[in-house]
Amino acid sequence: MMFRRFTGKDGVVPREGSAFVSDLAVIYLARYLEGTRPVMNFIESLERRSPGIAHDRVVIRKGFPSGKTALDQSLARAFPHSVSLSDDGFDIAAYADAAAQLPHRRVVFLNTFSEIAADGWLRKLDSAFADTEVGIAGATGSYESPLSSMKHVQKGWWLLQSKGIPNPAGALRLLQAIRRRLPKWLATKLVSLVVSYFSARSSRANCDQALDDRFEAYWANQIGPGGALARLKDMKVFPNPHIRTNAFMIERKLFLNVLPDSLETKNDSYLFESGPDGLTQQILLRGLKVVVVGANGRVYAMEEWGDSGTFRLGDQHNLLVKDNQTRAFQNMSAAEKRAFTTMTWGDGRSRQMAGSGVQETPQS
Repeated sequence: MMFRRFTGKDGVVPREGSAFVSDLAVIYLARYLEGTRPVMNFIESLERRSPGIAHDRVVIRKGFPSGKTALDQSLARAFPHSVSLSDDGFDIAAYADAAAQLPHRRVVFLNTFSEIAADGWLRKLDSAFADTEVGIAGATGSYESPLSSMKHVQKGWWLLQSKGIPNPAGALRLLQAIRRRLPKWLATKLVSLVVSYFSARSSRANCDQALDDRFEAYWANQIGPGGALARLKDMKVFPNPHIRTNAFMIERKLFLNVLPDSLETKNDSYLFESGPDGLTQQILLRGLKVVVVGANGRVYAMEEWGDSGTFRLGDQHNLLVKDNQTRAFQNMSAAEKRAFTTMTWGDGRSRQMAGSGVQETPQS
């Protein structure tokens, strides 16, 4: 999908009697194939949590059937404006379509699984831009590198091959096939179990240098030309700071300017979120700051994210906006949490959390 060829069916459609009243727009992507529950969870959180400042609301009806649906009735009460798109492409392409059709100065993007977690959430995001050097403010950020994380997990598989575990590439393909056939919540749980298990295995001390050398040769082939994981070769190694695109605020024109020319695959989406030429890096190249905003209203600079109490940190008590990934983390076992905290923030942060006595209880 070429970003410069916008695919809105009808443009932004106002509800009867509605008009834009602000230079700030909240844009929520409602993907029809994800079902009613996540959309209703978002609407209920939107109605329950006061935004704190004036704004316009726009819903992206992604992949909705022609005509009105039962879900549209619920969306209509929360969103005076809508844009209808096909289910082709990925979230960022849909964001681009909507942003190109709007007149607003600043926009907030929220994905299907987002859920507002704090009163004054929009005012708190907006307050970050009191600093004119801020280019983007997200509800969550991460230091994770998909390249480093996958290498870590694959080494766990590799070290267990002698015990009858299938080779890493084959096991990965099997896991991907299973994920496509399972409900999203069950697939997420399965992935977290597998990742934490093999991550722990690869973290154990290994004295066999020859075995390590063989793995490094295997890994080089996997990410090399024609390798099963060649798509990861352009990713930065850990630490790889980036804003997660589930919920963030940005100047609308800046967002359109940093988009790539095309978004053809899921990997392109990953590269836009966390790649070396992606959203965060494009903002930094312009000399602007990349910040995370907590539920407490504090603005965290990039080097402070690990102390923000947000994504995969302790009980995530300071989340401004939750999503399916933060909910998955809060339901993990202690061992799973350690594995994912390590991948997201590094081993030092994982040890600190484990020894801090923080109660990792689910949020309400």
